[in-house]
Amino acid sequence: MKQPTDSKCRMCYKAEEHVKYMVAGCTILVLSEYTNRYKTEAGYIHWMICKHVGLNVTDKCYEHVPERVINVNSTTFMWDVPVITD
Repeated sequence: MKQPTDSKCRMCYKAEEHVKYMVAGCTILVLSEYTNRYKTEAGYIHWMICKHVGLNVTDKCYEHVPERVINVNSTTFMWDVPVITD
């Protein structure tokens, strides 16, 4: 017997499941997958910047563990630090 198909998102059941929604709209995925993806991408950028300014970094970007604050000359690089503005 064929099971009925539901086109709602399998994670949150709030909207139609399609690529655009899964990549940018699902509220359940926001809590974990989007954050992990952001940290992976931002970690690569941090690794490249550190490498560019001549800091010692790992050979592989996925092994890089960013320091929270790095000062190089007159530039400060911050990782996962809240920035408060008025």
